[in-house]
Amino acid sequence: MLTINVTPTLNAGWIAYFAPYSMERHHDLIARMAVRPGVTLSMLGETLDGQPLDCLSITDAETPARKLWLIARQHPGETMAEWWMEGLLERLTDPADALARKLRRQHVFHIVPNMNPDGSRRGHLRTNAVGTNLNREWQTPTLERSPEVYRVLEAMHRTGVDFCLDVHGDEALPHNFIAGFEGIPRSRTIS
Repeated sequence: MLTINVTPTLNAGWIAYFAPYSMERHHDLIARMAVRPGVTLSMLGETLDGQPLDCLSITDAETPARKLWLIARQHPGETMAEWWMEGLLERLTDPADALARKLRRQHVFHIVPNMNPDGSRRGHLRTNAVGTNLNREWQTPTLERSPEVYRVLEAMHRTGVDFCLDVHGDEALPHNFIAGFEGIPRSRTIS
């Protein structure tokens, strides 16, 4: 049982279901990472609300062995997934971390820390600006319903994908989890 006792000082108050990860923090994360060595920031496109769909590509390799895609927060209410991404990005770009240096020398990481900026800004739990659950759009995304998935798939086709990690979180689980790509036909998967 969770009990919250508060004496409000204003006429309005907010209680977060999960630890919030604001769009301001997202923009600060992108700006901080974009200036680190080996990091390239690209905008894969715009969301329905006109927000950038940010992708950070990280590598020190001249010819990367593998193209690794990591995405998070298809469900904007799963803020713990972007907290996880922030930790990953901090470690992956740490010049003092021997494992991170080795990984950057061998691979290229394409990281989309927030797949659903519109839903995040609007305070949605699972959907984008037009009420679409992006996690269900990978088979046939459209620019009208799911431009976020459409643009990420477009970039995946352009770069190729050897591995993709989709990070989620859930209120019933005390941890983050990784989702597979069940239901996506082989012709739509990228190898």
